[in-house]
Amino acid sequence: MNWRYMLSFLRILKIPGLFPILKDWQALVRMHFIYAAFESGLLQALTTPCERQMLIRKLQVQRPDLLDALLDVGVATRELGVKNQRFFIKGKRSKAIITGNGDMLAAMIQANITYYGDAYRHMPDRLRGGELGDDLERMGALVARFSKIAEPILKDFVSGIVSGKNPMRILDVGCGSGIFLHSAHSSNRNATGVGLDSDDAVVLQAKENLAQWDLDDAFRILQGDIRHPPEEIAGPFDLITLFNILYYFNEEDRADLIQGLRAMLAPQGVLAVAMNCRSRGMDVGAANLNVVNCSLKGLTRLPDLDDITGLLNQCGFRQIETHHFMPGSTFYGIIAENASG
Repeated sequence: MNWRYMLSFLRILKIPGLFPILKDWQALVRMHFIYAAFESGLLQALTTPCERQMLIRKLQVQRPDLLDALLDVGVATRELGVKNQRFFIKGKRSKAIITGNGDMLAAMIQANITYYGDAYRHMPDRLRGGELGDDLERMGALVARFSKIAEPILKDFVSGIVSGKNPMRILDVGCGSGIFLHSAHSSNRNATGVGLDSDDAVVLQAKENLAQWDLDDAFRILQGDIRHPPEEIAGPFDLITLFNILYYFNEEDRADLIQGLRAMLAPQGVLAVAMNCRSRGMDVGAANLNVVNCSLKGLTRLPDLDDITGLLNQCGFRQIETHHFMPGSTFYGIIAENASG
């Protein structure tokens, strides 16, 4: 290599900020590759090593040059390897996505490349009054898929509430995939109840999951809005859960929501809230989520923890207990017991 070019290259690297930005850019390219490889079916096709022509047939490729470009990015980012003209999955991230928990991981990447990315891309216009996004209905199933990542934490949270209690009738508001109903039943075989979600696709997914888990006799999944609940939802409930859902309601509507839920609780019943609270510079995940919340129609900014506990107190709950789930995060659980007899 010509030493003149090497010296020029070294001078480029001395540009302040360039090296860390290059590292971040490489990570971003990797995420874009994994997104495209998952969406196109490339990762699934490479569960067994394949030659290029086989990939063209498997994926029904009409633009081979574009496939070549995508494969090249995969090899360059070390997510793919190639040996004897056969491509195979090499990177830890891509390997993880085709394993048992892979759909949850894929959903995280899909959300960040699409909805989260759009929130930042449209930020300049929206800051100046441009129309907010209307993607909320389309992202319901995606949110339900990646919300499974919180299951280990929320399973422990739910277990501490339901264990050893009989009866245990549950209403899961915004039930998503139904995973938290599954967690409740795993901790208490007496658990029965209802899951409610406003998204048709999510309701279908939850019903399929419950059938797969042999829990469709224990729980019903209904489509609807808790502000105007279906007739099939009738109290009393021993536990009502609001997991990652409160920010779907305008601040001025939340008191009526909480009071309505309290009226559906049995004496000594529990309202359990779990969600990311406002970051205030502490939690990059919550801060990132709040950007999306403030960018889409139908969502509101993340509340502070004190806002939630104050609301519960205002609505008549006197025994309120907070659980800080993770150090360095603003992800909290709140348990409010209905003390009325």
